[in-house]
Amino acid sequence: MEFRGNGMCFGCGESNPIGLKLRFVSEGDLFYSKYTPKPEFQSYAGVVHGGIVSTLLDEVMANHLLSRGLIVVTAELSVRFIKPVPVNAELKVVSKVKESKGRLSQMEGWIEDGSGQVLARGTAKMMHVGRQQ
Repeated sequence: MEFRGNGMCFGCGESNPIGLKLRFVSEGDLFYSKYTPKPEFQSYAGVVHGGIVSTLLDEVMANHLLSRGLIVVTAELSVRFIKPVPVNAELKVVSKVKESKGRLSQMEGWIEDGSGQVLARGTAKMMHVGRQQ
């Protein structure tokens, strides 16, 4: 099942002219987006800026819960940069729910290159602030 953002969200908003325009797919326990970063999102030549890497992980984890009807905000985000994330290469940005208890969900996310090698990992605590109507 495919999930799309709307509005002006930088990560998933379809109307944001400078946004990432991520689209998400749910597959079993996993939730993911395929994304090819453009050169304008680089830091060092050919390498995606760490802030964009963090944004990709934050977006996939938050939207995973949104797809389940929960409106969430990021309470805590931790990112481990394992290898440089290349621009102009298709990435797979993946998440899974580790645990949901009360108003918090513990999330895990990672970014893979085309060969399945993990380039970055993230964990987040997402606070539930409402439900979609």
